Amino acid sequence: MDVATSARESYLVARAVVRVLSDSERTEEVHLVEEVTGRPAYRRLLERVRGTTEGARLLHERPELSSRFVDYDALRALPATTLGGAYVRHLDRNHITADFQAAPTRHVADPDMAYFMRRFRQTHDVWHALLGLGIHGHEEVVIHAFSYGQLLLPVSAMVVFFGSLKHIVGERRWGALRHSLGEAYRCGRNASPLLVVTWEDHWTERLDDVRARYGVHSLSRRWLD
Repeated sequence: MDVATSARESYLVARAVVRVLSDSERTEEVHLVEEVTGRPAYRRLLERVRGTTEGARLLHERPELSSRFVDYDALRALPATTLGGAYVRHLDRNHITADFQAAPTRHVADPDMAYFMRRFRQTHDVWHALLGLGIHGHEEVVIHAFSYGQLLLPVSAMVVFFGSLKHIVGERRWGALRHSLGEAYRCGRNASPLLVVTWEDHWTERLDDVRARYGVHSLSRRWLD
């Protein structure tokens, strides 16, 4: 079902929110919320990007960030100062794999929309490397503030709201609340559109050069540690 949110889907979203509030690592529940609530936003996104060179290329080639398509050992051989080197070190340091983010969507019928949702999930960790963010709960809230600035997705707004209550207010991270959320949102809003970037073309480039090209900067650690 792509057009309307059914009563059952509304129930699933509400249940997913409760589960994530009790366990922030329930990423599959975040994916459910994204798929159900994000369809209108992704429909508008597709209308915009289909007519662009970058968007048309992604939809035609459909690259995937997973071990099936990316040589992660080759990325590990790159210096940490490159985009690919920083990205794979982020994965290894936090004991995570891109394969989980490449899982099929379950609540989206349109193949183009489903692809862009998967691409957003897969490039989420590339954005972590660009911003210099780890995966602690409050850092995930901050990166969703960046994502909201980029894409205005309902799931990011929900993560920022509920996640701020749990991981920033609840953990008394007042600096992150006052400074990092606003900095991340402005960075996302002012950066070039990142979802249509074929990051695979830029693995060997210096991380700082990639940041400069797309108008992204590493977020201040002062309010995050």
